[in-house]
Amino acid sequence: MTDNIFFDISKLKRIGQNVIIGKTVRIRYPELVEIDDNVIIDDFTYISTALTISSNVHIAAGCKIIGGSRSKVTIESFSTLAPNVVLAAGSDDYVSGIASPLVPIEYKGNVEIGEITLKRHCIVGANSTVLPNVIFNNGASVGAQSLVKNNLDEWGLYAGAPAKLLKYRDKETILNLEKQFLESM
Repeated sequence: MTDNIFFDISKLKRIGQNVIIGKTVRIRYPELVEIDDNVIIDDFTYISTALTISSNVHIAAGCKIIGGSRSKVTIESFSTLAPNVVLAAGSDDYVSGIASPLVPIEYKGNVEIGEITLKRHCIVGANSTVLPNVIFNNGASVGAQSLVKNNLDEWGLYAGAPAKLLKYRDKETILNLEKQFLESM
């Protein structure tokens, strides 16, 4: 792992083995970020929320995991964010909030502060946005350029804005691939 130009990696709450964090990844609150083993976070990713990443996760280039220090994102094992995904665990209502990055933490405007959870084997397609308080249940995935506002069923494949269920993924095949992968390590 190389030194990062935007934050001190030693300030992360926890970092596992075999972790690759691109030099241009920016983490606003490193003390709120926990990263397990075998994780890759590609360049130009921005993180400004509490974040827990389990093992064997890939976050592609240009992703934004945002929401402020009071929100939280959890990404469980074997999940992936494609390029330019936005996980917005905190958001303004865009009606009565103020457009200033200098709002004090005690600001109580019309904001939604919450959590986003991606359970095991989830995929978020390129240029998709996930809003606060959404759970991707095990194996749920969403296609490119989708907007996710509601929880997703286990092993469901979704797409669209808003995301709608298209069909179900092959759970047995995916779990067999995981087993083969773990046995090979």
